[in-house]
Amino acid sequence: MIQRVQSVYLFLVFVVAVILIFFPLATFNMGEHIFQMNIMSFDGADNLDIELPNIIAIAVLTALLGLLALFTIFQFKNRKLQMKLNMLNMLINFGLLGAIFYYSDSIANGLDIKAEYDIASYFPVVSVLLLILANRNIRADEKLIRQSERLR
Repeated sequence: MIQRVQSVYLFLVFVVAVILIFFPLATFNMGEHIFQMNIMSFDGADNLDIELPNIIAIAVLTALLGLLALFTIFQFKNRKLQMKLNMLNMLINFGLLGAIFYYSDSIANGLDIKAEYDIASYFPVVSVLLLILANRNIRADEKLIRQSERLR
C-alpha cells in the first residue's frame, strides 16, 4: 500500500534531493572574491580567472537519488525489491557525499583556500538515515505478512 510509513520516508528522500538544487554546497572565500558551489555550477566565479572542475557528477547523482526514491515508493507490492532499491539509493547517497567533498576539497587545495561547507552538503546523510528508517519499516511489513500467511 502506498500510504505506509516507508512511503513517507521515501518521499522525504525525494524532497531532500529537490532541496539540494536550491542551496549552495560549499562557499569559497578568496579574499575579496567569494563564490559558491551549487549542485550544477559555481555562483560568483564568472569574473574569476581560474579553472574550475566540471561538477556534473553531483547533479547526476542527485537526480538519480530523487528519481530512484520516487520510483521505490511505487514498488510497494514487491517489498524485497524495495529494500534492494533502498540499498542502491544508499550507495548513491554515499557517492554523492564523496563527490561533494572531493570536488570542494580539490578546489580548495588547488586555490590554497579553505572551503566552508554549507548545510546542504550534509543532506545526503539525512537521506541515508531516512532510507534506513524506510528499510526498517519495509522489513517490519514483510515480517507481519509472513506471520499472517503462516497462521492461515
